[in-house]
Amino acid sequence: MAKQGEIDYLKNIGEAGVRHAVNKPFSDAGCDRYLVEIGTVMSLLPAPPARLLDLGCGTGWSSIFFAKRGYEVVGVDICADMIHHARQNREARVLDNLQFQVSDYEELRFDDEFDCAVFFDSLHHAVDEALAIRKTFAALRHGGICVASEPGKGHQDAAWSLEAVQRFNTTEKDMHPDKVIALARQAGFREFKAYPHAFDLNHLMKSQFDFAEVESLKLTFAKAPFWTRVKRRLGWITIAPGREGYCRVRWSQFVVSLHQLFANVGNSGVVQMIK
Repeated sequence: MAKQGEIDYLKNIGEAGVRHAVNKPFSDAGCDRYLVEIGTVMSLLPAPPARLLDLGCGTGWSSIFFAKRGYEVVGVDICADMIHHARQNREARVLDNLQFQVSDYEELRFDDEFDCAVFFDSLHHAVDEALAIRKTFAALRHGGICVASEPGKGHQDAAWSLEAVQRFNTTEKDMHPDKVIALARQAGFREFKAYPHAFDLNHLMKSQFDFAEVESLKLTFAKAPFWTRVKRRLGWITIAPGREGYCRVRWSQFVVSLHQLFANVGNSGVVQMIK
């Protein structure tokens, strides 16, 4: 059973794997992505103080971030070994506003207890994601917010996902915003918004901009002839020319890429759901 694979996950990944899990996000090669995404999630939650349910919290690093931000946090995970390490991480940081429970998020028993809930890279491990979302809906107070930051289309067929399923008997699914929103609507959520993953937007900015030490981003070509301005917009534009620092952007490529990123948000993005 896939759930048993999740329960036994730490037992099966070896000592080095456990150290990696315990020390996330800083032990992970994708640390930069995790940190950008956790900031995005926080921006979509109600401001603290608020009571927050962290679903599929693993060894608790996301719960610790939320608690340090000022939320009253309950982190749940199906794996008792994960919760064991999560509690040790909490004790090392002396966080009185953070509790952990061993619990399958498909079997939650909370009722109108939380102001917000988060699936941070965890809903795609659900055996029954529709049930998980319904249980989360029940756990939230009226007006409560659930945020899901999940891998999008193509995740379940990625080589490392297929390897994880084969080696550890875990569940790996595509969990894109269109799917999450459809299930959330069935569960009773009334409002929905989807946003691109902030890390993807950041990557686009890095790929399209040529930066030096920028002192100002004020465009300085407003008085140029019309066709000169058009050509500049379609090609490389130097922002703040003549200064010690400058920035160049190829507008044509940037605009097309930005449009594609937003058009693809239903396939890969972060979802905010309001009860």
